[in-house]
Amino acid sequence: MTLNKFHGIIPAFYACYDDQGNISESRTHALCDYLFEKGVQGVYVGGSSGECIYQSLDERKAVLSYVASNLYISNYLIAQ
Repeated sequence: MTLNKFHGIIPAFYACYDDQGNISESRTHALCDYLFEKGVQGVYVGGSSGECIYQSLDERKAVLSYVASNLYISNYLIAQ
């Protein structure tokens, strides 16, 4: 196993919701932009934050899809 495959800051990504309690694509993109502009090297979606056990499969897929569409070429995406 190579331990240096991932490096830098890779925080757990929290889902972003709209005012009605639905996953928000625009707020998810805004959080991605904020994190990547601050210099994080990637995000860990669907794990570590503990929220995924309260989300439906469709909600988890939506968050992952929104984050994946907002990545820069050099960012890591770790998904659970």
